Amino acid sequence: MSSAPDANALNIDLWPKEKFAADDIVTPVSILRRQAALLGEKTQQLVAADVSTAATGAKMEHSFRLVAPALNNYRYELFSVVHKVDELYPLTGYFRESPPRRIADQSDLVEWLKEVLSSESTLKRIDALMAQAKG
Repeated sequence: MSSAPDANALNIDLWPKEKFAADDIVTPVSILRRQAALLGEKTQQLVAADVSTAATGAKMEHSFRLVAPALNNYRYELFSVVHKVDELYPLTGYFRESPPRRIADQSDLVEWLKEVLSSESTLKRIDALMAQAKG
């Protein structure tokens, strides 16, 4: 015989009393989104950027795309980073101009992004898109 559910058992909170640590973490995607916002500010929105995320199985991929609103919202994937769904680091950075790179932690990600965002090919592409958007 089954008994009726105990109403008190339905209201019990079994989660640990400590708060979850997520409030203290700066995620890779947060860093990418900040850089995307800054690009739009620096180019008066002639060239912006967006970051999209896709989860496939145990992997999460964040793609950083340049966007030219005046050019029919032309999009170009500049780079992407991939990490496990349950781990933020290490991750792998993919940039067309160089081989995939293992990124160990947040400071390594920042250094890699500096290289990618200030590379000659990135700056040439942004300049070309800005010129066309003004035309």
